Amino acid sequence: MSKAVHPELLSIIFSDALREDWVKRGKTLLESKGSTATIMLDSPAWQEELRAKLPKTDLLLVGPWMTPNMFMSEELLDLAPKLRAIAGTFDNRFTSFVSIEALQRRNIRLIDSSRSMTPSVAEFALTQTLNLLRDVPAAIALMRAGGWRRPWDSFGYIYGDLAGKKVGLAGYGSINRRYHELLSGFGCPTAVYDPMLDKAAAQKIGLAYTSSLVELAAASEIFVVGIPPLKSSLRQVNKAVFDALPVGGIFVLVSRMAVVDEPALWEAVNTRKLRAAIDVFSTEPLPPDAPYRFHPNVLTTPHIAGGAVYCHERCFTDACSDALAVIEGGKLRFEATPIDATLYIGIDQSGRVEQQEPN
Repeated sequence: MSKAVHPELLSIIFSDALREDWVKRGKTLLESKGSTATIMLDSPAWQEELRAKLPKTDLLLVGPWMTPNMFMSEELLDLAPKLRAIAGTFDNRFTSFVSIEALQRRNIRLIDSSRSMTPSVAEFALTQTLNLLRDVPAAIALMRAGGWRRPWDSFGYIYGDLAGKKVGLAGYGSINRRYHELLSGFGCPTAVYDPMLDKAAAQKIGLAYTSSLVELAAASEIFVVGIPPLKSSLRQVNKAVFDALPVGGIFVLVSRMAVVDEPALWEAVNTRKLRAAIDVFSTEPLPPDAPYRFHPNVLTTPHIAGGAVYCHERCFTDACSDALAVIEGGKLRFEATPIDATLYIGIDQSGRVEQQEPN
């Protein structure tokens, strides 16, 4: 980012009380280049305030993981002749807020910094992989209960090294790409299934190519799911996939439960002694009496892989950096495309099919 200051630059930030601390670092960055105004979406007059400021606005920033309850209509865009970029962390769910085609007609760039959370999620996936391999949480619980070392359970892949284990990456999006990088020092033979990745591309990046999730599972001792919830991917990790995994294998889920056939998962945990680390669930918060909270083969965490303050700060700051790069002619890291809009439309953030509005 250049050190140039643009005294006439006006950036508007949409925020609310929850996100005030999350946007501070990004706001400071914007203020170092020009002026900013924050519109609080929990204020009853925020839409009138937006209309008044749009004619002089260059950049419009949306607080992380929020979508304003409005649509940037052609009329509103016509009120903003200076607008160059709209940026936020939308998890690819921006179509209820903006039309990317309408923005492109006006040469307004759309930025979605959701993938800025990827490094934290991938590190958490690796953490849980190691926890499963060594059963660390159970050992800690034993010590806290006043116990001491028990004979090690040698069944399946527990109490072994990560080094040399066969790893299968279900999906090769931003999470599993980073997970693959983190594995590089462990010498793990790693295979992949992703319909967007052909054999030549997989081999070029050091991955064994498989033509299906079932084939991938059969080649894996550790199976890491990083598939995004699309209409085409719901419940793709099904009974056939779990049956192909080795008995006692390891399963890590950090994307969305919607891509998994959940009854088949719990059946595999109970009958095939699958060891699983699950950070995302079909119902959140998880019911207090959910049996898998207490299952010795399952590490459950309350959707924390990326849900930390520093992650939200980073997502928003990266959105601000990309927005400023539009002004300064820099390279964008997180620009959204019409393909993103097409892939994710109709599926909410939890992976449920969105209800259509009645005509």
